[in-house]
Amino acid sequence: MSESLEKITALKTICEQFDRIQLKLNENTLESGQGVKIFQHTENGKLTGFLGVYDFGVTAEVCGMVHPDFRRQGIFTALFKEALHFISEGGYKTVLLNTPASSASGQAFIKKTDATYKMTEYQMKWDQKELPATSEKLNLRKAQSADRAFQIDLDADGFSIPREEVEQFFDGEVADDLTISYIIEWEGQPAGKLRIHFMNEHYWIYGFVVSQELRGKGIGRNALLSVLHQLQGEGREIHLEVEAENKGPLKLYESCGFEVYHAQDYYTYIW
Repeated sequence: MSESLEKITALKTICEQFDRIQLKLNENTLESGQGVKIFQHTENGKLTGFLGVYDFGVTAEVCGMVHPDFRRQGIFTALFKEALHFISEGGYKTVLLNTPASSASGQAFIKKTDATYKMTEYQMKWDQKELPATSEKLNLRKAQSADRAFQIDLDADGFSIPREEVEQFFDGEVADDLTISYIIEWEGQPAGKLRIHFMNEHYWIYGFVVSQELRGKGIGRNALLSVLHQLQGEGREIHLEVEAENKGPLKLYESCGFEVYHAQDYYTYIW
């Protein structure tokens, strides 16, 4: 771990303990140094403020933190101004600000920017409950290269992301040895997809989409149960991330034994 990342991690720990929150700083991206622009404020060699601009194609995601002892001094506002200059020169079309839903300081800053609420990303953990059997109509298979266009269409439609942006990141995910993509088949036909990522000895389910015209048939629930049947024997924690504008979609995951333990709010900033 680089010295810079060590300082960021140490500041993150202090802020999380003080505010009783969990910060989403995408440490894997920070460690690689790819796809992120870092802005920092130091005093006497001590890191007191951090802001990261994360590159998602035409979208820039912004998040950060300030040491509790150095707040109300305009540090984050100054970092944000620097970041906006970088974002403007970078040609980004969309800027998303994100903060833990329970962070009073984060929510207060976003309120001052007049950014508008977009959605909440929920992190959930499976409670190791007994699983019912899945429908014989469902089959899960590993995605093949021939499924590329189908998966891109699902991501673009299901997550309202421009297709060119999805294409930009798709091949990187395919090349990730710790991620496996699955095609959900229903009655022998492709009906959706999901991905399983192995990180820090835990499994993460994400990128879960069912074709719009096939929703309401129980395909999503059966696919999720099938994955849980597959993974539960390994004795590792199983987590998932779901984006939603309201808590309605959480009912599917809760019905399979998942419980929310963190929520991250996203806001669209217009400059």
